[in-house]
Amino acid sequence: MPRLSMSSIRSMLLLVCASAAPAQAETIQLGMSVPLTGNASGIGQSYKNGVELAINQLNKEGGVQGAKVQLLVKDDQYEPELTVLNTRQFIIENNVLALFAYVGTPTSAAILPLLKHYQTPYITPFTGASLLRQPEHSFIYHLRAGYDEETQSQVDYLLQKPDTKVGLLLQADEFGASVEQGYLKALQLKGISPVVTARFQRNSTEIEAGVSELIKAGVELVFMVGTYKPLAEAINFGRSKGYQPQYSTVSFAGLQQLSALLHKDDKVMATMVVPKPTDTKWLLVREYQRLMIQQTTDPLSDVGLEGFTAGTLVAQALKLCPLPVKRLCFLQKLREQSSVFDFPLLFDPNKQQASQQVFRVRVTDRGVEDVR
Repeated sequence: MPRLSMSSIRSMLLLVCASAAPAQAETIQLGMSVPLTGNASGIGQSYKNGVELAINQLNKEGGVQGAKVQLLVKDDQYEPELTVLNTRQFIIENNVLALFAYVGTPTSAAILPLLKHYQTPYITPFTGASLLRQPEHSFIYHLRAGYDEETQSQVDYLLQKPDTKVGLLLQADEFGASVEQGYLKALQLKGISPVVTARFQRNSTEIEAGVSELIKAGVELVFMVGTYKPLAEAINFGRSKGYQPQYSTVSFAGLQQLSALLHKDDKVMATMVVPKPTDTKWLLVREYQRLMIQQTTDPLSDVGLEGFTAGTLVAQALKLCPLPVKRLCFLQKLREQSSVFDFPLLFDPNKQQASQQVFRVRVTDRGVEDVR
């Protein structure tokens, strides 16, 4: 029998040790397509920052049974075509566990055929659209209340007189159409129809024509649908013409960003789907503030708090699944969650939605305040 050299023996020992060593913990990848540039960038950045706050904390505490969670983040500029390209890469090339914390209704609608084909979990998108809240969409999990709940709350509070002249100012896409249906349903219950419906293009601040229609019709209450920049442009243009009606909008607008663009005389009401980020009677808010102080210099915002809530929820569910995490386990554990800190959840399979909570607020040049 030939003698083995010392170098051969060392090589064999290294191979044996390597085969006996435990496998490295896997990395759990989640794909996130959000607007990081363009007119909706403030919303995308805030949502991403809130999500990262929670995921960074999860990884700092050891991850999911030793496995780190990695967020693959791509900019889609709030444009559906880019969202489709990003999503294809996440699903086909990266083989992510789930698509997580996307932003927008038109962007979400554009990838719905991909979601149906691949059955990739679509988790906590920043949208309240009804078209994504269907019983058959079992691959989708919504955290937030929908636009139907938000619009009903606004109409119930603001419309006390049946002769009020109501108008709609809408982003001309799936987002505008979805929220429009919510407003129309809520108005119909009061026997009221809008006297005018004006529209503007997504990612555009050319809004003067729409506001001029509202002025001409003498609209007293304007329900607005869009992101903070065009909505602020509409309010500012109206004020320059001596027009200062009551405005109201939904949570997607980016209320902290909108506040920074308002004048002290503007009258804007809105709805949020999480508490105010300064309302420290909530444990959820106190934890958000604590980590914000530790990890970032970004300002507090309702969008950031929602992102933090979504990230914390995902962390809770992932930690309940064995490695390697399977999609079915992840979705099931999400649906079983009853709270994030003290923010209550009760999953409704008919809407694929966990929270029904809506908070009415006033948006001023000083920030977001409670409606008294």
